Amino acid sequence: MDAFYRFVGLFSPAKRRRTVGPSTPIRQADDDHGYLPISEPQDRKAQAALLAKIERKQTVLADTRFGPGSRKRRREYEVVQEGVEARIAPTQRNDGEVEETNNVANARESEHGFEVSPGDSVSQGSPAEGSDEGEEGEGEEGEGVSESNAEPEDEHDHDEAELGTGEEELSAQKKVQEYLARQAELMSRKEEFQKSMAGGNWHADEIFLFERLSMRSFEPVFPASWQIDLPTLNAALFSRNRDETFFNSNYADAPYATKALLRLFDLGVRVKDNANMNVPCVPLMTREIRQYIKWSEWDGGYKHLRFIPVLSLISARPNQDSDAILKSLRDQMGFLAEQHREHLLLPEPRVNEHGETELYSRRPPILYGIIIAQTMAIFSTLDSSVSGAQTKHIAHFDFKEAGHAVWNGMAVAIIIIMARNYLMSIRDTLEEDDPESDPDA
Repeated sequence: MDAFYRFVGLFSPAKRRRTVGPSTPIRQADDDHGYLPISEPQDRKAQAALLAKIERKQTVLADTRFGPGSRKRRREYEVVQEGVEARIAPTQRNDGEVEETNNVANARESEHGFEVSPGDSVSQGSPAEGSDEGEEGEGEEGEGVSESNAEPEDEHDHDEAELGTGEEELSAQKKVQEYLARQAELMSRKEEFQKSMAGGNWHADEIFLFERLSMRSFEPVFPASWQIDLPTLNAALFSRNRDETFFNSNYADAPYATKALLRLFDLGVRVKDNANMNVPCVPLMTREIRQYIKWSEWDGGYKHLRFIPVLSLISARPNQDSDAILKSLRDQMGFLAEQHREHLLLPEPRVNEHGETELYSRRPPILYGIIIAQTMAIFSTLDSSVSGAQTKHIAHFDFKEAGHAVWNGMAVAIIIIMARNYLMSIRDTLEEDDPESDPDA
C-alpha cells in the first residue's frame, strides 16, 4: 500500500509534499535543520555571506536619496557613525561574519573619502585630507569638523560685509556727484535767467514764465496727492502746500488732470518713434497739445464762456520756411492783441490814484505763442498792452532729444497753464456763450 501511494505521488502536482493527506512528516534523527526554512542557508559561512549581501542591498537603498542629480549629500557625522557600527558589529558575530562586514564597511567608507582599516580604532576615522584633531576621539573629531567648516563661512561673511560696504560707499559717492551736478546745473540756469532778464524790458508774467521753465525740475510744482499717479517723478517735485504748487485741478477732477499731463509726458517717445520711421511729427504734436488746451479750458471753468484767447498755436506746413512761420505767428498774436485792446478800451481816459492816465479798464494781458515745426516746440510772448510790440522768444524744446521727454512735456504744460490762469482770473467778467450768435456755428 505504501508503495502504491509513492507511485501515485510521482504524478501528483504537489511533488514537493512528502505525504498525502493530513499526516505529519516524521523528522529524522540525523536532520539538524529540520525546522529551518528551506530557502535559508544552513551553513555559517553561507549565512554570513547572506547577511553581508542584505546589508549591501540596504546600503544601496538608503543611498538613493544621495543620487547623482540630488543636491543632498551625506553628512560627515553619518559616515563616521556607520564606521562606528562597522567596528562594533564584529564582536557580536562569528569569524566569517567579521570578514564580510569589514569588507562592506571599508568599501562604504572609501566611497566617502574615509580611510579605516580593520585594525584601526574608531577615533582614527578622519577625512582623506586629514585632520590633526582626528586622533583625539569621536567627540573632538566632530568639533574639529565644525570648526574647519566655520572658518570659510566666516571668511565668506567677511567678504560679503566688505562688498556691501564698498557698494554703500559707491552709492554714497554717486549720490554726492548727482547732487553736485544738479547744484551746478541750478546755478547755471539762474545765471542764464538773470542774463536774459537783464537784457530787455520784460513783463512780470514773462519773467515768471521764464523762471518756471528754467526751474521746472528743481522746485515743487505738483500737489502731493498727484504722486500716486506720477510715481516716476522725483519726490522733491511734490508739495502738500497748495500755495507752492504750480499745477492743480480746479473744475475738473484730479485724475483727469494727471491723465492729460501724462499724455504730454509720453509725447516725446511717440515723436521719436515717428521721426525714426520718417513719419511727420507736426500733426501728432499739434493734436496732443490741442487736447491739453481743451482740458485747460474745461478745468478753468470757462469752456462754455465767451473769451478772447491768450494762446496761439501755429503748426508749420511741410516745406514752409522759417520767415513764413514767424509771420503767421506775428499776424495771429497781433490780431489777438488788437482784440484785447479794443475789448478793454475805456470810453474816456482816466487818472488812477497814482496820477497815471489809464486807457483800459485793466491792463491787456501777455499773449503766449507756440510754434510747432518738425520736432520742435518754440515759445514766444507778446505784450498786448503795447501797440506795435514785437514778439519775444522765450525758449525752444526739441521733443526728439533723448532723456528730456518728461521735461519737454512739462514745459508745454507750463505755458498752457499760464494762459489758463489768466482767463480764470477774469472768469467772473466773462459772458455765457450763445451758440446762435456765433456765425461759424
